[in-house]
Amino acid sequence: MVRGSRLSVGAPTTRGTWARISWHTPSRVFSREFSGLETSMAVLGVPKPSFIQAVHWMNDGLVCRAEEMTLVHEPTVSDGYTLDKAPKLTEQWWEDLSAALERLARTNTDRVSLVQEDIDRSIHEAFGTSVDTTVSRWVIGHGDLHWANLTAPRLFLLDWDSWGLMPRGLDAAKLWESAFRVPDFAEEITERLAPDLTCRDGKLSRLWVCANRILGARRRGRATDQTEHARRAGRSLLAELS
Repeated sequence: MVRGSRLSVGAPTTRGTWARISWHTPSRVFSREFSGLETSMAVLGVPKPSFIQAVHWMNDGLVCRAEEMTLVHEPTVSDGYTLDKAPKLTEQWWEDLSAALERLARTNTDRVSLVQEDIDRSIHEAFGTSVDTTVSRWVIGHGDLHWANLTAPRLFLLDWDSWGLMPRGLDAAKLWESAFRVPDFAEEITERLAPDLTCRDGKLSRLWVCANRILGARRRGRATDQTEHARRAGRSLLAELS
């Protein structure tokens, strides 16, 4: 059984499929997250689990949901959000990832993953800056792309709760940020995904990811090495954007 980052657990079934069970208070039920897997069936040409069925029920005041999907046998690149060492990924893997993100960006959907107001607010609260944070190009993306949601040696993209419209470069920015403990690999990500990470929207996406790390540490009242990296990288990005 695998415990998810949210209130969920997943496990293989005797049917040769994968089941995930999640639970929420009624006030924390978001239709976007509840429908992510089903609506991802509109995404074509991207390796991912396929939706089979879902069921909801109430238990002790909680809204519970069970989803069944096809089972992906490939291991994830990482057990957690961040990397502690560089993974061994082939050139074919990187090509497949670039192709998957390009096909995903062309998907027709009305789902929204991130809005301009959230970008403005987070960056301002974290850095107190007046830099222009207006995004010029919006694309369809995964929304939660980190190393525990990617598999290797064969590529699959897992966990489709957050996919939808977002700034260009946001998916690449999350991969870059979650590799902060391995600077050489983070630099490799920047080089391989340069079109998405080095454009202005890509820099804004990286700045937003850094802002969220800083704000999360403030809420918890405890800074980490990830927070310090976010501050340093954020200041550098602000200088470039200014």
